[in-house]
Amino acid sequence: MSQWQDDTRQRVHALGRALHRAGPERDALLLLVKAAIATVLAWQFAVRVLHSPVPFYAPMAALLVVDRTMLRSLSASAQRIAAVVLGLSVAWVVATVFGVYWWTMFGVILVALVIGRWSRLGDHGIQVPAMVLLSLITAKGTNEEFTYLTIVETIAGGVIGVATNAIVFAPLHLTKPRQRVSALARQVRELLDEMAEGLRGDLDVEAANRWYRRGSEIADRAPFVLEDIRTGRESMRFNLRDNLRPADVDWEGYEHTVTTLRRTLWQVTGIARTLVDAADDSRHQPMPSESFLNEYADALSGLARAVSQFGRHDDRATAAFDSGVSQAYDVLTKLREEVRTTPLEDPDEWPVYGSLISDSQRALAELEAAREAAVVPTDTAALRLPPAESPVWARLRRQGRDRGEDHGDRRDGPGDTA
Repeated sequence: MSQWQDDTRQRVHALGRALHRAGPERDALLLLVKAAIATVLAWQFAVRVLHSPVPFYAPMAALLVVDRTMLRSLSASAQRIAAVVLGLSVAWVVATVFGVYWWTMFGVILVALVIGRWSRLGDHGIQVPAMVLLSLITAKGTNEEFTYLTIVETIAGGVIGVATNAIVFAPLHLTKPRQRVSALARQVRELLDEMAEGLRGDLDVEAANRWYRRGSEIADRAPFVLEDIRTGRESMRFNLRDNLRPADVDWEGYEHTVTTLRRTLWQVTGIARTLVDAADDSRHQPMPSESFLNEYADALSGLARAVSQFGRHDDRATAAFDSGVSQAYDVLTKLREEVRTTPLEDPDEWPVYGSLISDSQRALAELEAAREAAVVPTDTAALRLPPAESPVWARLRRQGRDRGEDHGDRRDGPGDTA
């Protein structure tokens, strides 16, 4: 009961968030509403226009093609229609040529299952054997009226689903990917700051393990951020809202940011792993000296400052990025020289020092290599272009000017002749 109450409470809270502010919850709610609207419209179309005795295929097609983006909606509609047509066609050919027997049923289902696994049909491939079964069992495969009406209903349902998705709150997923890119950059910076602060005190295995786990968790979330970016980019295609007032979003820049931060995190988790082994007495790995760790913390602070300005391209951010990178490189160069020239009490300390310095340098190199291409969303940047920059509005203005010039020519004509 407690678990059920928690689930109910979470759903109520999600509904409240969907009603009060834009975000993933509202997007999910709107998708459900649109699917319901499309289903009802397709059902009524099948009943009132097609006079279908069993109005099932139109609402089912409409329900299944309403998706998060217009591109996916169009793709799902095409896949479902193709699957239905293929299934009915296979059933009709086999029933017409061979008739409906147990051995023909075995062969045609086997063929339909093979066709249904075609990757181009996606999740709708299962419709091929389903339509074969339905056609052979209920209509003996040769009922032309059943075949024709099923195909027409499916096409009509797909069109209604796509049209509803395009007209009713056309899906445009811009906020979530921008938020998640910014959150990823903030989390990497916070992790580096925490590590730097921790190294200035007494390093313990619990803290090092926490850094290692946290870095791994952040890196594991990066693919989901990339998926959100791809969804956002995809949602702008064939979208009426974006055509009327396009959004100024550098999706490629966001992808560069996420992939670079992910590679940087691989180096940061390598640093954390080295510290875990050094702080754990059971692993018998030497602990770096306190003076080394204090100076190394300054390198991580510089790296954190660079991450905080990564993907920003104004003069202030560029100067802060360069300052952070320079600070980190200066510290690492000094430490490398000290390690190279200072005799070590334990020869096994070399790999520890070398690993910490090398991982940090690789992290800096990742950031520097991608600094021009990377973009991080900012709160001050305008997301929406003004209507004047919209291609649709520009075309309408041109047409208006052309009509005005045409009217002017006609007004001037009689005056000239007079």
